[in-house]
Amino acid sequence: MKRRRFRRGSWRQAVVTLAGVLPMSVALNIGLDPLTSDWPRLATVVANATVLVVSLTWVLLPALYWATGGWAAPHPTPSADLAEPGRDVADVLSP
Repeated sequence: MKRRRFRRGSWRQAVVTLAGVLPMSVALNIGLDPLTSDWPRLATVVANATVLVVSLTWVLLPALYWATGGWAAPHPTPSADLAEPGRDVADVLSP
């Protein structure tokens, strides 16, 4: 299996990610505080981070991608990987 070069994120991806992280982080800190106020600080941080990552991965970032019409999505670049028979852009860009 051939290793692919790491592709850096763009400022657009950073803006969209911040647009999801900031309000969700504030909401979690306010919303989970009554439930986790008696917990050790580390447990509270782990709970907040877990809910944040799950909500970003499967809810917020897909919704923001749809809402922005893919504005922050990386643009496919021509690659030597496409020269292999049976490969298309979706194969190269998938994680």
